[in-house]
Amino acid sequence: MYKPISKKTLAAFAAPNFALAIMHMPVGYVIPALYAKYTSLSLATIGSILLFGRIFDAFSDPLIGYYSDRTQSRWGKRKPWMIIGTPIAMVAIIFLFSPPATAGYMYFLFWSVLLFASWTLIDIPYAAWGVELSRDYDERSRIMTWRSVVGYIGSILFLASPILLFPWTGNTEIGTEVMNIAAWMVALSLPILMYIAVKYVPTGINVSTQKVRLKDFIKSIKINKPLYRFMSALLIHGIGLGAWAATVLIFVDAYIGIGDKFIYLLLAAWIIRILVSPFWLKMFIKYGKHKVWATGAIISAVVTPTALLVSPGEAAFIPLLVYAIILGFFETAMYLAPFAIFGDIIDYDTLKTGSNKASSFYALKGLILKSISGVGGAIGFFLLSAFDFNVKGGNTPKQTVGIFVAFAAAPALFYLISGLIIKNFPLDARRQGIIKRRLESRSKHLKQGI
Repeated sequence: MYKPISKKTLAAFAAPNFALAIMHMPVGYVIPALYAKYTSLSLATIGSILLFGRIFDAFSDPLIGYYSDRTQSRWGKRKPWMIIGTPIAMVAIIFLFSPPATAGYMYFLFWSVLLFASWTLIDIPYAAWGVELSRDYDERSRIMTWRSVVGYIGSILFLASPILLFPWTGNTEIGTEVMNIAAWMVALSLPILMYIAVKYVPTGINVSTQKVRLKDFIKSIKINKPLYRFMSALLIHGIGLGAWAATVLIFVDAYIGIGDKFIYLLLAAWIIRILVSPFWLKMFIKYGKHKVWATGAIISAVVTPTALLVSPGEAAFIPLLVYAIILGFFETAMYLAPFAIFGDIIDYDTLKTGSNKASSFYALKGLILKSISGVGGAIGFFLLSAFDFNVKGGNTPKQTVGIFVAFAAAPALFYLISGLIIKNFPLDARRQGIIKRRLESRSKHLKQGI
C-alpha cells in the first residue's frame, strides 16, 4: 500500500509552475504582436525568429533530456538543471518582455533563444521529476493535477492583469506596461518558488539498474507500443488545438464582432479549468485516465462547432461565454490526462530496459508538441486563405465558410479522431499496478545491494 503524498509537498512541488505559466502564455499569444506593434521589426522577421526558436528547441530539448537522465548528484537528477535555468529565465524574461522601440532582430533573437534555453533547463527535468515522485497510478494523477491547477492560477492572473491594471493604464490591452509587470512578477517569484520546491520536495525513487545511453533511448522508442498510441492521439489532438487556438480570436473579432470581449471569454475558460480539475481527478481514479481523456475529446468534438449557432453582434457575448465555460469544462480532461498517462509510459520503458529516461521522453514529447501546434495553426490559416477570408471583416457568405471550417469543423474532426485512438490505450490501472510493484521490488533490491 503506497503512502499518499502530503498536500504540503504537492503544493511545494507545484509552486514553480505559477511563475512558469505567467512566463509561457504570453510568448505564443502576445510577444509576436508586441514586437510587431512596438518595434520596427517586420512580420516576416518576427516569424523567422520564432521559427528559429523551434529549431533551437529541436537540438536543445533532447540534449538536456539526455544529460538530465544521466546526472548523478546529492540533489538528484532533476533539481540541478532547474536551479541552473532559474537565473537565466529571470534575466531573459525582463529583456524579452520589455523591448525598447529601437529593438532590432538581434535583440529579439538573443533574448528569445535565451528564454527558450531556460525553459528547456527547467521544464523537461521538472516534468520528469513529477514522474519520479510516485509510481502509483492514481497518485500520479494527483501530482499532475496539482501542478496544472497552480499553472492555471498563474495563467489567469496574467489574463486578468489588463483588467486589474486598468486604473493605471486606462485600457484593457495587453501592452508594454502589462508585459513589464508580468516580467518582474516572474523574475521575483520564480527563485522563491523554485527554492521551496527544491528544498521541501524529495528527489524521487531511483529504479534504474543501468545508465542511460543514446542508443538505448532510440531502441526504447522502437519497442514502446503504448508510446505510439499515446503520441498518435496527442499529435492529432495538438493539430486540432493549434488550428482552434490560431483562429479563435479571428472568429470572435472578425466574424462575431466582439473582439474587445475576448479577454473575458479566455478568463472564463481558464477559471473553469481550476474549478473542475478536482472533478476530473476523481473521474481519473474512478474510470481510468485514458477513458476520461477519450470522453473529454469526443464531447469537445461535439461542443466545438456549436459556436457557429451564435449570431454575430453584441448580444453574442453571453452565448459565447456559456460556450467557453462548457468547452473549458470538457477540454480540461484532455489537458490533465496526458500529463499523468505519460508517466505510466515511462515506467513501462523503465521496466523493459532497466534505465530511467524520463527527461529524454519528456524532451521528445515537448519537441513534438511545439512542432505540431505550429502545424495546426498553419492548417487553420491555410483554410482561411483557401476561402479568401478577410480578417478585417466584410466577408461574403462563401468567405465566411473559411472561418467555419478552420475554427470549428477541422478542430472537431481532429478531437474526435484523437478520442477514438486513446479510448483503447493498453496501460490501465491494473497493468500499471503490476509495473509499479515490479519497479518497487527492483528499488528494494538496489537499496539492499542485491
